[in-house]
Amino acid sequence: MVKAIVKKFLTSLGIKPAAAVERIGQWSIGRALAQSGLNAMTARLEAIVPDISGQYSREEEHGDYWQIKVRGLHAFQTALMLKALEETTSGDLTVVDIGDSAGTHMLYLANLAGDGRKLETISVNLDPRAVAKIAAKGLKAILCRAEDLDLGPERAVDLFTSFEMVEHLHNPAIFFRRLAKKSRGNLMAITVPYLKKSRVGLYHIRNPSHARIFAEDEHIFELSPQDWTLLLLHSGWKVARSEVYYQYPRKIPILSLILACFWRHVDYEGFWGAILEKDTSLSDLYQDWED
Repeated sequence: MVKAIVKKFLTSLGIKPAAAVERIGQWSIGRALAQSGLNAMTARLEAIVPDISGQYSREEEHGDYWQIKVRGLHAFQTALMLKALEETTSGDLTVVDIGDSAGTHMLYLANLAGDGRKLETISVNLDPRAVAKIAAKGLKAILCRAEDLDLGPERAVDLFTSFEMVEHLHNPAIFFRRLAKKSRGNLMAITVPYLKKSRVGLYHIRNPSHARIFAEDEHIFELSPQDWTLLLLHSGWKVARSEVYYQYPRKIPILSLILACFWRHVDYEGFWGAILEKDTSLSDLYQDWED
């Protein structure tokens, strides 16, 4: 109802709703990046990978709004990776990006990990289009479902990453459990859409069409940070550190509330990021895992 009223109001003023959303969104994210101190990181990432138009397999416009939205999220995710790697003491690094769609984050990391450490990256995706893009950049990529990933007991991993992926899984608990039990990695960085109240996505059913749907295009479970934390503990991981990247400036009287409402209607208020440590003390108490 609210969306219909706003759309009618904007149309009456001769303003295209889609254009208005992009202008507001672009301004909002720009202020949020400045407030959160991510502007410098955004600029560094753009210098490393100037063209991110191939970030996803789906076709979409790559205008100024899309650019700042994706760049801002990348800056938050990359900062999270670097914070996670501060905990590592090994010389050379092995990082496995599960759900990697283009190899972009691994290119960022290769340029920013620093300290003269050799970096080996492995990207994982079930979509052959994504694997082909990553391989074309000279990076190692595995065609595999996230839940079926098994690198073997000899492969030590310093950091697993998974950005905007676990909400696309039918059973994220199985994914985290198998990763905890089968991998020689104890550290992980994840980001997911930030919601205060958990919900089921399945937008292709809420808005029916006859188009084919790929995993990249659909969210299954969109959980709150509290519910993700519970599911992670159940699955063998504890949250060691977490933060929220908001897509609007915070603590501005009235305006912040309006922008929060705006983002809840057109996208997400922001994204929740967490650094996880393996801890199976609680998950091992559950006796009927589908291992």
